[in-house]
Amino acid sequence: MSEPTNHAPSLLEGSATRRLAAFSAPLVAANILQYVYQFVDMGVVGNVVGESGLVAVSNASAIVFIISSIAIGLMSGCTVAVGDRVGARDEQGQRRAFAASLGVALLGAAATTLAGYALAKPIFALMGVPDASLAPTAAYLEVVSLGAVGLFLLNAACAFLRAQGDSAGPLAIMAFSAVANVVLDVALIAGASLGVVGAAIATVVAQGAGAVFALWLARRRYGCARCLLRSMRDARERGKAVAAARDVLRVGAPMAVQQAVINLSYVFVTAWLNSYGPAIAAASGVGLKISTVAGLPCWGIGQAISAAVSQSIGAGMPKRAVAFARSGCLMSVVVTVCIQVAVQLGAEGLVSLFGESDRELTEAAILYLRITCSVNGVFYAAMYALDSFALSSGAPKLALANSFIDAFAVRAGLAWLLSAPLGFGFVGIYAAQAAAPVLPALIGFVYLKRWTKKNLSR
Repeated sequence: MSEPTNHAPSLLEGSATRRLAAFSAPLVAANILQYVYQFVDMGVVGNVVGESGLVAVSNASAIVFIISSIAIGLMSGCTVAVGDRVGARDEQGQRRAFAASLGVALLGAAATTLAGYALAKPIFALMGVPDASLAPTAAYLEVVSLGAVGLFLLNAACAFLRAQGDSAGPLAIMAFSAVANVVLDVALIAGASLGVVGAAIATVVAQGAGAVFALWLARRRYGCARCLLRSMRDARERGKAVAAARDVLRVGAPMAVQQAVINLSYVFVTAWLNSYGPAIAAASGVGLKISTVAGLPCWGIGQAISAAVSQSIGAGMPKRAVAFARSGCLMSVVVTVCIQVAVQLGAEGLVSLFGESDRELTEAAILYLRITCSVNGVFYAAMYALDSFALSSGAPKLALANSFIDAFAVRAGLAWLLSAPLGFGFVGIYAAQAAAPVLPALIGFVYLKRWTKKNLSR
């Protein structure tokens, strides 16, 4: 097996903690920039269009975030499949896994386009979106669905780069896309007066341009990302590519379902909150956006853990895999606590970024942050880090099971119990969201302990 062309420092050498910190920092920044798409959309729409536009983007973003999360989850299979072959120094295996990942991405994008465009209006009618916001909400999702191919290919290329131990590449890609999105938002929403539809067009174009840049960068930096179609012409290679696609889906499919389940529970929550009137609906959308951004560093660190652990296992280094899991979990908790403190101190200022609002909306959004960006962040950070370890160490179904506990047993089930039978209203829904990650985090700790005992005692 030939040694792969690698332009990133090896994750398998030196201190695991220092390597993970250096590797994850650009990924954290990249995740924040990726989410800037929707954050900027909502901010510009709120300032230009007003409350009806804010409600539209808030509700549409709940579904769009599911689509984005499915793409990220599905392509996590690429990170693990390629990362395992990077650890084993199998360049041809990396090529097959990447080619298979691009095929899976195209199929996922096609399914998303068909489902999103066909179901946009029925979904938002079921969610109880106010009549004044229903048409632009559906239009936003239709446009994003039509451009889903850019989103999926963007995440496939970034997943491949992460698997190589390259975190600078995804950061450059997301910086490029974020700048493009901000410029297009201002031009299309404020300049061309396209409102909510302009925000959707800006997102799709920015993601498509980012995908082209990402695929070019992967091909330029890594030899195994070149000549993908040529290498698939041989019948035996095609058979191995099919096997590689199974490896990608073995991890990616459960993770895509996990992301869909968790974010579907947010859709249910958003629908319940719509019943409390436009002010509460808009306030909760604003609060969810801010709290999600506060949790994004966990995603970046989790992606770093997945890549580092998969490389370690591929190289036959289980002790290093455990070291990455432990240091990553601690790192995620510390970073999240610092962010939660900052959110609590600056809650009112953060809410004001979304435009001038009446006092009811502002107070409800601040209350959302007081409850959902508090001590629960410690469990959320641990849950995401430990699920990422489970994903890369051969237990994607555990991460999937955790998502059902998080989404339905706690977030949706407890929200219903607290809001209706116990009479806490929308405050009870906020409390249920805060409690959702506690049990999954504890399950993740048990799995890490058992995996460590099993694999390090040999």
